[in-house]
Amino acid sequence: MLPFTADDLKAIQTETFIEHLDYFESLASTNSWALSTHCIPVGSSTLRETSHPSLVLTGNQTAGRGRGSNSWWSPEGGLTFSLVVDTRVLQIQLEQQSLIALATGLAVCETLEKHLPDYSLQLKWPNDVYLQQKKVAGILVETAASQPGLVVIGVGVNLNNSFLSAEAELQSRGTSLYETTGQKFSLPSTLIDLINGIENRLYDVTGKTSSFMADWRRFCLLTGRAIRINTGLEVKQGTCLEIDDQGYLILQTETGLERIISGTIEHF
Repeated sequence: MLPFTADDLKAIQTETFIEHLDYFESLASTNSWALSTHCIPVGSSTLRETSHPSLVLTGNQTAGRGRGSNSWWSPEGGLTFSLVVDTRVLQIQLEQQSLIALATGLAVCETLEKHLPDYSLQLKWPNDVYLQQKKVAGILVETAASQPGLVVIGVGVNLNNSFLSAEAELQSRGTSLYETTGQKFSLPSTLIDLINGIENRLYDVTGKTSSFMADWRRFCLLTGRAIRINTGLEVKQGTCLEIDDQGYLILQTETGLERIISGTIEHF
């Protein structure tokens, strides 16, 4: 049985802000396909006239990507999709685009919390959602220089998949809603809830005070923890004090306070 029927796909467009939907039974990477198809140079002979927001959805992602060189393990039962949004229409300024991943992560966390009121959900800066201290979802936000106004938001949620077939390291670090609760969840209805939640939080990014970050901090996994972070230029260690309203991680090091806009948490 296919994870998404024709009626499911129709409902997704009817019940969300999605204007265009591309569905594949199997696809290597929804983000890669979105970047190569929607974010091609203006004036190209292959330019597609596509309305946005667009959704790229697959029932089986075979080569999902994470941040940097990381991959995203997404077996059968997982929920993987990419949204293509026009930041000009959403009125998100260039300097606010770094908040898109945080807003999306918050929306995913809030949506899952509605289904899991008795479980602990947390956000690991900048783009991971944790359930009962294990990673359950990830976000990958990408842009193309040829179409700077378009942003691709990739989301992977471990919904009904099992980690029994995963490598031992993944089993120790990851979980799914099914493995945590023993219950199966509807992929179509969960997807609709996620898209609507993401839409609402994307509009919050345009606010002058980024007030949604107060809600983000409520879920923050790193606050008060000793961490090691790789900024791409150097590795820093210290205590995470908070994530501020601009999305910076505030790190207390031996030499003072530092504001870090991006990086990979290597230890916490």
